[in-house]
Amino acid sequence: MKRVRDEDDDDDSEGSAEEAALAENTKKKGKARRDEAGLERAAASLDTGLPWLETLVLESRFTTNVQDDLEREVAIYNATLGLVKEGKHKLSELGEPVERPPDFFCEMLKSDAHMARVKDELIFQQKKMEAFEQRKARQHQLKFAKAVQASKKAEKVAKKKEALRQVSEFRKQQSKKKTNQSLKDRKWGFGGQKKGRKKNDAKSINDLSSFDPRKGKKKHPSKQR
Repeated sequence: MKRVRDEDDDDDSEGSAEEAALAENTKKKGKARRDEAGLERAAASLDTGLPWLETLVLESRFTTNVQDDLEREVAIYNATLGLVKEGKHKLSELGEPVERPPDFFCEMLKSDAHMARVKDELIFQQKKMEAFEQRKARQHQLKFAKAVQASKKAEKVAKKKEALRQVSEFRKQQSKKKTNQSLKDRKWGFGGQKKGRKKNDAKSINDLSSFDPRKGKKKHPSKQR
């Protein structure tokens, strides 16, 4: 971080120097001149005699109308593209790599500690989202399990209720059958000769215990509605 701050201070100092020089030039009177010879001498003075691989300097010469914005921009684009192809060809001839490896980390203005904090924060957020999704999935599964359990419980209660109803009806039918059978047994007895047992006798004719005078009596027509 200190190194980055020092670089920023250097950039500020250079910017201040350039602004001061520009302000000084604007104070000078007279028209601006284009000293081509001076520019060529300055360019020649930059030649250090180092191999091209140490400088990677490429030059493009083209003539265009600088007043035409479109023509100027197209010329700059074509010149840049041509120099890139030329530089790639020269590097390939020298056996130098021209493509960045996949594990290459370029230097950044942010420090490694800052990027490590950013990475940790991203990992934390990712784990937080994963935990949230897992918790949401567990809640959904729990809710589904409760619904299934409630459905099975209701089904079990309904089956039990139906079974009790059937048992109750069966007992009623059995009780009714036993009552009818007991009456028959009491009247006709058990075993022995059956001939003539079902015929009425003096006792059965005189037995009026089961007689109800209300049964079989016709109602008045006005009461039949």
